[in-house]
Amino acid sequence: MQDFKNLKVWQKAQELALFTYRITTEFPKEELFGLRNTLRKTSVDIPAFIAEGCAKTNDQEFGKSISMAIALNNRLEYYALVARDLQLLNDAVHKEYADRIVEVRKMLSGFNQRLVT
Repeated sequence: MQDFKNLKVWQKAQELALFTYRITTEFPKEELFGLRNTLRKTSVDIPAFIAEGCAKTNDQEFGKSISMAIALNNRLEYYALVARDLQLLNDAVHKEYADRIVEVRKMLSGFNQRLVT
């Protein structure tokens, strides 16, 4: 069992979650329990699955948690597109957000490859 806080992939995922909270603060009130909440919950679940995986007893089980984090990361990317298309995120913010999401996905995929090989 390892300390998840020492994993660079967890640190980047945590930064992504915090960034999500910052960029959604100005969403309209009608989105409090809609897309704003969905973006926030999904972004927080990514580092949570990494942390959970660190408590697993073997790499195969850890890999399942990382696979779930990858799936959530893809879901987050889709939700970000919806937010942009609804003009809740401007193009510049969306670009930065999408870049961060892709960076975390690449890190998760690389980490998962090391676990399964």
